[in-house]
Amino acid sequence: MVSCATKPQMQVIEKEVFVKCPIPEIPRTERPTIKPEQATTEKLQSLLNYMFRLERENELLREVIDTCRQ
Repeated sequence: MVSCATKPQMQVIEKEVFVKCPIPEIPRTERPTIKPEQATTEKLQSLLNYMFRLERENELLREVIDTCRQ
């Protein structure tokens, strides 16, 4: 008589799996329209505000990249 009641052998298979990180919707910073007839202070203020918005967008993108790397 032959019995089939042998223990199944467990095999461990290791392989790389790439998991895509969900990318949140980060709105693109709109470039301000600067008109030649605007006062210099208004132009500079507009550019400064644009720079701060770009900085914030950059920070958000870096946070997303860091989160996905973990």
